[in-house]
Amino acid sequence: MAQVLVKGQNAPLTVARLRVTVETPGPADLSALLLTDSGRVRTDADFVFYNQPDGPGVSCRPVAGQPECVEVDLGAVPADVGKVLVAVSVDASAPTLGAGPEPVARITGADGVAVATFVVTGLDSERAVIAWEFYRRAGAWKIRAVGQGYAGGLAELAAACGVQVEEEPAPAVPVPVTTASPVAAGTGAPPAQPPAPPAQPPRPQATAPAQPASSWPADRAKPPQPAPTPVGGPPPERLYQQVWSIFEDAARSTSALRSATEYAEQRRDDEVGRLLDDPRARNSPETAAARAAADRRHDELVARATADHRRDVAQLSAELRELDGTLPPTMARWDSPVWRGWQPPDETAVALRVGELHLPEDPDLRIPLMFRLPLARPLWIDAAGTDRAAATALARSIIARLLAAHPAGGLGVCVADLAGGGAAVRGLRAGPLAAPPATTPAELAELLDNLVSRVDLIQMALRSGDTALPPGLLDGGRRLLVLHDFPFGFDERSIAQIQYLINDGPGAGVNLLLVADPADSSTLGPLVSSLWRSMSRLAAVPDDHVGDPWVGLSWTFTPDPVGSGTALDAVLDRLADGR
Repeated sequence: MAQVLVKGQNAPLTVARLRVTVETPGPADLSALLLTDSGRVRTDADFVFYNQPDGPGVSCRPVAGQPECVEVDLGAVPADVGKVLVAVSVDASAPTLGAGPEPVARITGADGVAVATFVVTGLDSERAVIAWEFYRRAGAWKIRAVGQGYAGGLAELAAACGVQVEEEPAPAVPVPVTTASPVAAGTGAPPAQPPAPPAQPPRPQATAPAQPASSWPADRAKPPQPAPTPVGGPPPERLYQQVWSIFEDAARSTSALRSATEYAEQRRDDEVGRLLDDPRARNSPETAAARAAADRRHDELVARATADHRRDVAQLSAELRELDGTLPPTMARWDSPVWRGWQPPDETAVALRVGELHLPEDPDLRIPLMFRLPLARPLWIDAAGTDRAAATALARSIIARLLAAHPAGGLGVCVADLAGGGAAVRGLRAGPLAAPPATTPAELAELLDNLVSRVDLIQMALRSGDTALPPGLLDGGRRLLVLHDFPFGFDERSIAQIQYLINDGPGAGVNLLLVADPADSSTLGPLVSSLWRSMSRLAAVPDDHVGDPWVGLSWTFTPDPVGSGTALDAVLDRLADGR
């Protein structure tokens, strides 16, 4: 019997040769995309559609007398392909996919035996929708019912996966989670005989940390090099992608559990409501028996959804335990033994760990929160309702990790601390500082002028086609500007310079870290209101402010604990000594 999945659910596969069809009210096209673990195609040849109907292990050739389908042979999919997406799309002149009956996506085996069914709900203005995702997990293939839509149609979907398209893609359908900072195999339980899949909420989506192509200036003089592979371990890039896959699986699994639970409760309420509509039968034995049956169906569905979710959590927890011993230093906890004998790397690290995430359903499933390096967005440590010591400690931890992630001399730290007179940076040691801390408005103005000039010079060199700066003009390292108690002591000119550094700094090797309480910005009005929206917020104490970019759940972020005498102090001591 075919499995009936709802949005976000997954299931294991026992057959390798499969056929996908999607029933829509009008003409529609099917297509497939073969993606690496990073979520991008290897080349445009990995986009299989009506003008390019064949790919490795995938084809979408129409068969006479049969509905359009995508055929997938998972055994023939290349080893470096981690996901195969199957999408349905309509032309710009056709009604949108949400204008008529809900599309029904089906998977059958090569022998015609039904494998899974997914009714794509919650559509509106979408002209392309990802119906199914085939993905590898622990050496085996699984399927996931996705249902993510794109108002810009197939061109927008293809562009989001790295395909070069001729037309400009339309804005993405998912809307950002306004309460979350910019910053997966999930199953719940489908009902055994559901009259309709549970309704899904709107698809909120937080912004995952952006992935810049490369940093500048140090790595502009040569093509970007892959991060070195640890001896006896997988490449850091693969580890980073695996952590994000676990994050995605956990988000989708919890979303499916919540959807199935809400559906069970709504179905029970509807059934009981109908029983109570007739006042003459409310207290009859038949009504009591029917209510008991409704309660039993509710409990069975919730129990099945909970069991499936616990199975997923157990698998993800096992993967995290296995990963824990293989993560490189900047992706590991401060108390991890991988910090022993740490030395500055030859290449900039792949990613930076800042803490852990968890959901109330699974408080023991702690998923590392990592940001891709080099940073493309400023980091903002929210000091609202937090004592200064906690915010300063988190800033110090992140600064130390950033320094440890770069080659020796590859990152210089510039600090402005007008409120504390430089007290916030005394624990950093003198070695990593590119200049004395700015503690007065005049020193702040000079610091910002220097960084703005640095960005201007680098941009001029890039526009002229230079791959390296003239000797002696600027050093080849990056800069991290740390602003404590922002915006204390800032005027309109300095705010404008900060906005410029936020927008243009990352491409020129300048990044920002702010420790700030937005309430302190009230005197500056709209001048700083746009700044917060461009940053990735981190709380100095546990707080549920992070929204995942897949289903928009609110995750509780907890900073990594830092005690005295940890690897953090050893890193700063070594950098201060120039070792």
